[in-house]
Amino acid sequence: MLRRLLMSVLAAVLPLAGLLAPGAAHAANAAPAAGCTGGVSVRQFAFDPSNVPLGGHSKLTLILQNCGGGQTVQGSTIWYGHYTGQGCPVIDPAYPVPFTIAPEGSYTLTETYGDPGLPGCRPDTLAMSVSVGVTGVGPVATPTAALQFIPACTVSDFRVDQLEFNPLAVPPGQLSTATLVLQNCTGQTVTGSTTWVSRLTWSGPDLPPGCPALDPVGFPYSIAAGATATVTLQLGDPVASCRADGLLLTVNVYQSGVTNPVAVAQANLGIIQPTPHSCKVTYAPSNWPGGFTADVTITNNGTAPINGWSLGFTFPGDQLVTHGWNATFTQNDETVTASNLSYNATIAPGASQSIGFQGTWTSGNASPMYFAVNGELCY
Repeated sequence: MLRRLLMSVLAAVLPLAGLLAPGAAHAANAAPAAGCTGGVSVRQFAFDPSNVPLGGHSKLTLILQNCGGGQTVQGSTIWYGHYTGQGCPVIDPAYPVPFTIAPEGSYTLTETYGDPGLPGCRPDTLAMSVSVGVTGVGPVATPTAALQFIPACTVSDFRVDQLEFNPLAVPPGQLSTATLVLQNCTGQTVTGSTTWVSRLTWSGPDLPPGCPALDPVGFPYSIAAGATATVTLQLGDPVASCRADGLLLTVNVYQSGVTNPVAVAQANLGIIQPTPHSCKVTYAPSNWPGGFTADVTITNNGTAPINGWSLGFTFPGDQLVTHGWNATFTQNDETVTASNLSYNATIAPGASQSIGFQGTWTSGNASPMYFAVNGELCY
């Protein structure tokens, strides 16, 4: 039976893209799928470095971004993981670690993990996961990251020491640098070549819609006895219409005089696609000294009907709602919530519902900047 460790944790992760120019590499840190759910996106969850010698340790960092417009986001993270390798433990889920992220702010947690140093445990990798939950929404993301343990180099070894992207994720049109490090532990010079094969990925089995097939790229190497060689390549999503959420890079290492690859390494790059908004809110005020009315239209830009809706927004001034129509209005300080009535609870795809209210103000009557329907930001 596996022994178990119960540890309190802190961490970070990110995703992938296309092909362009030569540079340097690392061994695989998993990158999370990007997106904005419940007002939070995972910008990073990764080990740095992503591989260490046996007995070594690495820092794992989690970065969350508030992508919910003008609303503060609260929630918690739960960390867990497991080692691969004979006689090594499982890291049981730790107690939830709470977070609060201000509008447009970010939240970072870092913890150190490594070889547990237990008798009989010889780890190959440590796979860590974190469940990110948002208050009132529930779990919104579960990114993963992997730490690889590298045994000591022997005189017969010629190997990939590192293949890694930095940064681990980029938006379309930006590039990340993939770095490959080869190590020659033998007593003689080793020559050969590397072939870099990149493939844009998404949730489906084939190429993502609008994405091109990427041509392989090759680089020769010559490494003296006991030395290392580093090669880099910049990659990204090369086409604006490409809807890939990742790029899988495979590097085949060939040695002179040997037909088949002597080593194969892979790394993932995350591509952060902009999040489409499923709703739109227009706010049309009519003002006079000390008072105003506002007509508000909620449009469903999604593909599924909205069955029951609650519109939330925050006044930037000292406005007070006195009465409204086509919705039930409540106000707590500057925050206003408008909920559907029985006859207008459903908004079909492409359809709209119009509501309105009258209010008063004393020193400021600027319009709200952000609107959310059922907790999702609308534009």
